[in-house]
Order: sequence, then structure tokens, then C-alpha cells
Amino acid sequence: NASVGTHNYTKNKAEDDWLATIGWVQEGIGWYGMKTTAYMQGIDISEHNGDIDLTQYVNGFVIIRAAWGTNIDCKFLRNVQECERLGIPYGVYVYSYAENDSEAAAEAQNMLAFLKQCHPTVGFWFDMEDADGFKAKHNVTDPALISSMCRSFCSTIKSNGYHVGVYASLTWFQNIISGVDEYDKWLAFWHYNDGTFTDASSFGTSLHQFTSNPIDRDIMYVDISYFDK
Repeated sequence: NASVGTHNYTKNKAEDDWLATIGWVQEGIGWYGMKTTAYMQGIDISEHNGDIDLTQYVNGFVIIRAAWGTNIDCKFLRNVQECERLGIPYGVYVYSYAENDSEAAAEAQNMLAFLKQCHPTVGFWFDMEDADGFKAKHNVTDPALISSMCRSFCSTIKSNGYHVGVYASLTWFQNIISGVDEYDKWLAFWHYNDGTFTDASSFGTSLHQFTSNPIDRDIMYVDISYFDK
């Protein structure tokens, strides 16, 4: 209040507006805070990160690329072994190059073989994007086909008793991928991609990749025990 020099911090806009009617000065937003729905920070990595030092992530989690298509990531086993040595919770993902349902199922079967070599606790993920233009070049752009491939991969993994989900951008989840609500979601939503966190918990995903600057960084919106389901 301007007359006595005190300040009122509130998350309630109605309260702020009411105080203004009795003489308080509205000073705007005081700070932004991370919602309590964010449980843990992590990163996702592949062979492109080289022999990354994971010791700085012992209090977080790591998502490791297992393969691109049916080709094993050359740092997959190294990164798995490092996470297990350091006691870091980790998940694994496949960057998909499938062009139809049977190829998506083959990528899943290939991944199941990888899973015999590791003990991930943060899920198994189907990376559905087109970062290098492969899908556009091979005319794999139909939303019905892409959605069907996601279901084919996820159903194969789930039928073997694993927690599984789809990684995609907000645009793809909103406009291309459908019919996957029974599976988990890992959202890529970078906003300004300047390394800072932008909350996206309202989209109902368990993982959120919020920047690629200077490395792919993620937030977990659920307790890690959620991945035991």
C-alpha cells in the first residue's frame, strides 16, 4: 500500500483487483515460479552428444536414444551403463524411420531386444518427428498413417508389459497424431528455445522437452513411480 510502503503478493487476480479499489498500487508480476507439478529435471541424449559426462545429472533423469529406425545408436550401451553405474533413472527411445505399420512394429521388436540389455525406469518412447525431412521426402505425411504407426509401435511394446509413450511436438500432437490417448506423451515444446523453462503441464504430458539449448533438457511432470504402471 503506497501510504505505508507494504507489498502484497498473490496468485489471485480478483484479490489484486479488489485491493486496487481501496488504494493499493498494482505493481504487476513480481516473479515467475515453476509449478509444483514439475518433479525432476533431466536431459535426453544420443551418439551426437559423444561421451557425455553424466555425473552432473545424478539428481535428475536421462532419456537415451536406443536406435534410429532399426539401427542401434553407437552410444546406447555406453550411456545405459553410465546411468546404471551412477544410479540415474533413465528411459530409452527410438527415432522412427518407419513408413508403414509393419515397419513401426519391426522398430518396436528391435527395441524389445535392446531392452534385454538394460533396466530403464522412465519409459520407452517412440520418437515421431521429421527433423531431417525423411518423412516428407518419402511421402509419409498422412496423419492417419502416422497415428496408426504410433499405435502399432506402442501396442507392441505395451503388450510386452512395458510403459510406453510417444514423443512429438505440440503441433504434431494437436494436428497430426490422434488415437493415442491410452499411451503416455513426451512433449517437445521449446517456446523461445533460449534455455529457460516454460511450463507446459496444462497439456497433460508426463515429460516435457523444453529446450535444446545448449542440450536437450526435460522436465518430469509426474512422480517417477508413475512409470511403473
